[in-house]
Amino acid sequence: MKKYIESLLTVPAADPDDARRRRLLNILLLGTMIAALIGVAAIGIDSLTNPLSNPAELQVTLFGAIFVTVGILGIYQINRRFSGQWAAFLFLLLLTFVFALTDTPINLTEGRSLFLFTIPIIMASLILAARASFLFAAISSGIIVYLSLSIDHVVNLFGIIGFFMVALVSWLAARSLEQALRELRVINANLDQVVIERTRELAQALERERIEAGRNQAILNSIADGVVVFDTRWNAILVNPALRGILEMPTELIVNKNFSDLIEHPRLSPRSRQLLYAMMQHSTQPPSFRIEWDKKTLSISAAQVYDNSKDGNTNIGTVTVFRDFTREAEVEKLKSTFVAIVSHELRTPLNAILGYAEMFKESVYGPMNDKQVNMAERIMKNTQRLLGLINDLLDQAQMEAGRLTIQMAPVRPADLLENMHSVMDQIAHEKDLKLTSEIDDGLPELLNGDGARLQQILVNLVNNAVKFTDRGAVHVRLFCPYENKWGIEVSDTGSGIPEEELPKIFETFHQVESGATRVHGGFGLGLSIVKQLVTLMGGEIHVHSKAGTGTTFTITLPLVVPAGSLEKWRNL
Repeated sequence: MKKYIESLLTVPAADPDDARRRRLLNILLLGTMIAALIGVAAIGIDSLTNPLSNPAELQVTLFGAIFVTVGILGIYQINRRFSGQWAAFLFLLLLTFVFALTDTPINLTEGRSLFLFTIPIIMASLILAARASFLFAAISSGIIVYLSLSIDHVVNLFGIIGFFMVALVSWLAARSLEQALRELRVINANLDQVVIERTRELAQALERERIEAGRNQAILNSIADGVVVFDTRWNAILVNPALRGILEMPTELIVNKNFSDLIEHPRLSPRSRQLLYAMMQHSTQPPSFRIEWDKKTLSISAAQVYDNSKDGNTNIGTVTVFRDFTREAEVEKLKSTFVAIVSHELRTPLNAILGYAEMFKESVYGPMNDKQVNMAERIMKNTQRLLGLINDLLDQAQMEAGRLTIQMAPVRPADLLENMHSVMDQIAHEKDLKLTSEIDDGLPELLNGDGARLQQILVNLVNNAVKFTDRGAVHVRLFCPYENKWGIEVSDTGSGIPEEELPKIFETFHQVESGATRVHGGFGLGLSIVKQLVTLMGGEIHVHSKAGTGTTFTITLPLVVPAGSLEKWRNL
């Protein structure tokens, strides 16, 4: 029904303004015809219910209603088949002359029916043309003048002026509407052109993306390591063919499956299962670790992918690389076994030497002169140094084998500094150095971390600073640079590190070539171990140094506050 009425009202036309006016005219014709039919029905009901009705008046009124209805039907056909302007002009003339016959001349010129003549004036600006309202203002004024003269009455000049004022307002309104519609059509045309251009650009971009995706797929398929791309819910959305050979599983059992399904596979060892679950649940897990898959050792590297085009650098998934590390693991196992045996065999006699030296120093076997005590202290110091080097070798072997893990527990930053001072104060005092420390107010009193490894990092950095500083001071600061980070800063006034050596100082067994290095010795493991421990904790380490002015090491770590003290820390 709605579509049928819409088809009756709409007139197809090339000019959008002409189509709009003809549609408005059809709506007005329909409304007028309904009003005429209601009038005819009212007349019929009145003639039947009111015996005092004047038959002659009823006949005239009925004839007029029928005439209007027939006229409207004829005008509708003209509007639909021939010309909208002629149809509108005839309709407005019909209304004007019908209104001129609806009441007595005195009421039409000065009384209750004068306002009827404003209706065609207003309609003319909408369905004919904006300036046509002045034409029908003139026609209505002519009718008013004729009726006034026919009854010898003074012409109503105020009414005529009112007609032209209504025509002026109608003209302004219609003209503004037409101007707005023209501007809207221009905007729509420009918008259509923009849409066409954007569609063409999008098609070209999609074609480039398709080519790039094909190139990326070819690169992915050529990678010897297994690659899996996960979304933010750890559902596998992309797998390369190499993974099928590494895991000895069809890709259908991996793609579109959740990572937890793969973790629960019976070929995976329980310890490896825990590591993979930890990778899913905690962002502080190491970026590279090893798992046992059946008889294979696999190295896994995971990295989150961020969309830089969105606000806040949004995380959109994780890329995980599986590498068959079985052969390298066997070699490392042999090396680790060798290092462990050698370290054990060295540690036992060294501990014995250290024990005997302490006994000599304490005069267990009789009085000792100053020279003998001094020699015993030298034996103890060098023995402790060798034990420290052996411990570093063992830590390095554990980290290379992937067996060193981080044990998270509540730690007090104040305890870290206190323990550091208990170890390093005497060493700094012997070199006449000032060792100071501070904790920023923004750092929580309690945080989660591996206390033993944090202490190892702190002592290593401070020991390094004291070792290469001949005068001045060493300062340690624990601070909170960001809301979700905390840091360790160790600065000294030593000789500094040459700029060309800075990129290499964290390499295993690397030592800066200088006279100080030759004097103090060492294997070059301290900073390498610090770097690897910081990485295992999900942190970063940076160094700023200038030859002759000193060095500053800065470590930033994820700030994880125990649940019980979280609210207290936020309210500080």
